[in-house]
Amino acid sequence: MFDVMVSNNGINADSKGKEIIFVSDLHFDFTKGKYKPKAALQMKDDFITFVKERYSNYLLCIAGDFFNRYEKTLDFVKEMEKNKINGFFVLGNHDFWNNGEKSHQDLINIFSSETQDNQYFKFLSTGKKYYWHDICVIGDTGWTSFRRRKRRVNLKQFMELPDATKVRDFNPTNIIELHEKWVNFANTVLKQEEKVLIITHFPMVDFTQEDKDCWWSSTTELKGDNSWRIFGHTHHMKEQQNNNVSFQRGYDNRDIEDLRFMGLKQYSSYSFGKLEKAEENKNLTVKPNFESISTHYSPAMVEDEGSELELVSTIKRRGYKRCSANSYNFAVLANDMDSYLERVQRVISGYLKDTYIGYILSGRISKRTVDAIYNSIIILEGKDFSDVRAFITAAVITGYVFNGMPFLIDSMRPLDNYDIMRFWLMFLTIKQYGIDVDSIGSVRSDKSQSISFGNVQLFLPEVNGLSLEVSDVEALIQQTPLLSQPAVFL
Repeated sequence: MFDVMVSNNGINADSKGKEIIFVSDLHFDFTKGKYKPKAALQMKDDFITFVKERYSNYLLCIAGDFFNRYEKTLDFVKEMEKNKINGFFVLGNHDFWNNGEKSHQDLINIFSSETQDNQYFKFLSTGKKYYWHDICVIGDTGWTSFRRRKRRVNLKQFMELPDATKVRDFNPTNIIELHEKWVNFANTVLKQEEKVLIITHFPMVDFTQEDKDCWWSSTTELKGDNSWRIFGHTHHMKEQQNNNVSFQRGYDNRDIEDLRFMGLKQYSSYSFGKLEKAEENKNLTVKPNFESISTHYSPAMVEDEGSELELVSTIKRRGYKRCSANSYNFAVLANDMDSYLERVQRVISGYLKDTYIGYILSGRISKRTVDAIYNSIIILEGKDFSDVRAFITAAVITGYVFNGMPFLIDSMRPLDNYDIMRFWLMFLTIKQYGIDVDSIGSVRSDKSQSISFGNVQLFLPEVNGLSLEVSDVEALIQQTPLLSQPAVFL
């Protein structure tokens, strides 16, 4: 069992501001992807200065990973308290790192003791809950169950993590115990409270695609939808799945010289996520045809290969990189379209749900993108392959949603006809050879086979070392023509 500490002392619930900002993985001791602890002091000072100036009337939530040493994280927390910054924080796995003499529980005890009198910047761990306005706030590092779906993965592989040498008694079994203790506590609070704000470092939602990913996320038993759940750890800048949300900085802090040259500051409002009071959703515009998603398509074609050398070079250079990045979701689409669409619907419903605890994620996806997503879903549900442009464009749009990143759709490069042809050929190859979700791997150009399409020579795709014959491609494209302009087969 766990002891419950209840308090609202020091969290200024009477302030005018009712908005919540959040961030994680600040990693002050990293610059441009490299460990540079000497630059951390200035970066940390810049962060505190910016938060004081910009967000003094907000509630700040930080989901862990400040430094690679617990002593530095503790010093930072004390500075935040000294500067009277209202908020909550949890420890990330890096914040536990020491010389291997202290365990995870040792560090939890140290931070609990050192912050017990904090009036402004509160430490969250299993057993503690606070109140801000009418919202109960809880949190913890959260950890991982090391499970994918209903299966626990092999734990031995995780003993190779840096944490194994940085923290005394590191063991996945101990991690599982900490995780289960946290989840039991959180579920008790979720059952008791009407509105809950949850902060964890590890995601409480499963993003895994293979067993080793269970260090980054896992299947959890956290229940209920009466909460927003802020997380970090994965180093994907922005993620949302239903009420699970993150805004992560990662290792890519800029150095002072770059900032001066560009006339920028280290932190801005774009460095944070924000939850704000919900507003009413606008009505969707549903037109299930290619025209409804055509803003994400470019009809540009090479008219004269000889005079458009730069464009031809760009098209060839792209190759199958974009296809490879989407190979997993296309494999799911090819093998089980119903489960693919079920996941897309589930993810987008989280973005469009009116509120969780009376708050909504600020800067959500645009209405145009929402319309495009739902029109794409309807197009795919029709399972009509006769309009390849519509099918592939819809598949790519929903692929962003499938991967939990619909907010990137607004900025995606429109698909041109060469993109569509490559995606279509990859899809056909997956279907032809029955390449399933668990075995999908590399996608690259088959340099031995090509077609001339739109005045550009395109290689056929090689998926897991398998590729179609040119004659097969010719027959398939004749059955479902992509454009009025035919391909020339070489």
